[in-house]
Amino acid sequence: MPENRPTRRMLEEALLAGEKRYRVFVEQLPVGVYRTTPDGKIIEANTALARMLGLETPASLLRYNVEDFYIKKTDRTRLLKKLESKSSHFTEFELRRVDGRRFWVRDYSQSVKGPDGAFKYFDGILLDITELKRAKKRVEQALRKYRAGNEELKGLSLTDDLTGLNNRRGFFTFGQQQMKIVKRLRKGVFLLYIDVDQLKRTNDTYGHPAGDRVLTSVATMLRETLRESDLVARIGGDEFAILAMRSKRGGEKNLRSRLEEKIRIHNLGNPRRFHLALSIGIVRYDPRKFASLEEFLAHGDYLMYQEKRTKALSLP
Repeated sequence: MPENRPTRRMLEEALLAGEKRYRVFVEQLPVGVYRTTPDGKIIEANTALARMLGLETPASLLRYNVEDFYIKKTDRTRLLKKLESKSSHFTEFELRRVDGRRFWVRDYSQSVKGPDGAFKYFDGILLDITELKRAKKRVEQALRKYRAGNEELKGLSLTDDLTGLNNRRGFFTFGQQQMKIVKRLRKGVFLLYIDVDQLKRTNDTYGHPAGDRVLTSVATMLRETLRESDLVARIGGDEFAILAMRSKRGGEKNLRSRLEEKIRIHNLGNPRRFHLALSIGIVRYDPRKFASLEEFLAHGDYLMYQEKRTKALSLP
């Protein structure tokens, strides 16, 4: 009997069918997808990217160089520099459409090297974040205008005096705007509710200046770990809240891991009285479960106390 093995023709047809499915999938994505050469030549793109840049078809985009669309050439230089030391990187910068209109993007890119180890291509995905940037700018402009006319009303400030983060009022002011964007663009967002463990003991044992230093250390750590577009606030004496927009599932676990590593490094380099320990409640937004930002925050608070209670029960 003849062996039941695929022929070369069958393998070629299967390969072509797989490539066709991949191209159809990429073409249907609502985000821009590209492949470029190290010198900036665009060799692959989908329709979403072409339209994002003001063109009708991917074919019309191929005659351009990526540098034609950058507002600041240094943004591309920095991106390529990052990709020299690691295979993938994400960043945010401003681009210009062919009609001159500016817009902001978040670029998720990775390098593809040839057999000789030299860069061959750069593959990536572009997400238009212009609406998010504009909304944040509108809120910031409104806030500056409000503060200019109401400097005496410190009780209405949206900033925490000690840490420089948003306070509880600021969290809800900016958070309501961010949640509207999440619902309109159907983006993923999760919330971290953080409590600083044993802060009262630190205050009682070493004094409130020591406790204040612990709180400012937490604030610095959060700024260093989070994106500029994430909303971070000190919403109570020893409690912090974060709204982080992430389209990819698992982002909350990665963020927690980075925070825990920051804490470990901090504690290695500081006296015992300034050591940090955090209890964290993490919850991903589900519009079917949470009717408001208050309910979303309350659930994060509940999960944080569950973790704190588990820690207390595990102590000898």
